[in-house]
Amino acid sequence: PMMLLVVLLASILLALLRGGKLGNFAQLKIRWSWLILIGFLIQLIVFQPFWQETILTRSLTQVAYLVSLILLLLALLANLRVPGVALLALGFSLNFIAIALNGGYMPASPEAVALAGRSPRAPGQVINNSIGAGPDTRVPFLTDIFAIPSPILFANVFSIGDVLIAIGGFYLIQRAMVPAGSPS
Repeated sequence: PMMLLVVLLASILLALLRGGKLGNFAQLKIRWSWLILIGFLIQLIVFQPFWQETILTRSLTQVAYLVSLILLLLALLANLRVPGVALLALGFSLNFIAIALNGGYMPASPEAVALAGRSPRAPGQVINNSIGAGPDTRVPFLTDIFAIPSPILFANVFSIGDVLIAIGGFYLIQRAMVPAGSPS
């Protein structure tokens, strides 16, 4: 989501202001990075309009999305020793639980969607990887129940898992770009 991208860009900017260097990312030892690439590639494909045009691909979307999330989660678990990844993995796991228990979609609260200035989805209405939350929504406390209100730039809905992902990503960037012992 856009909120996560803004947080990560802000973290990069702060790290640069603290004397960090983008080149320091090369020092990160990321295991199973190929799983990350495959996971994101699957998501890039299944949420494109051309994919959604046929009944066959629509029915495969939830399965493909869940497979992509499992690949990404495995990559996170393989990298728990990297600073910030434990929080990323926890947030990601919470989102995965919500998505897996709700048919392969992340439920979004109609109230949160309205607060973000979007047209609320009816319960069960699907848009990309999101579905309108309703009385049958499982683990609603893990779903997109929070919102950045509409007048604010990048207004959107988000979950507690997204918050943990943002904090973990922010911390990872700070630790990767600004070496320990650097003046800040």
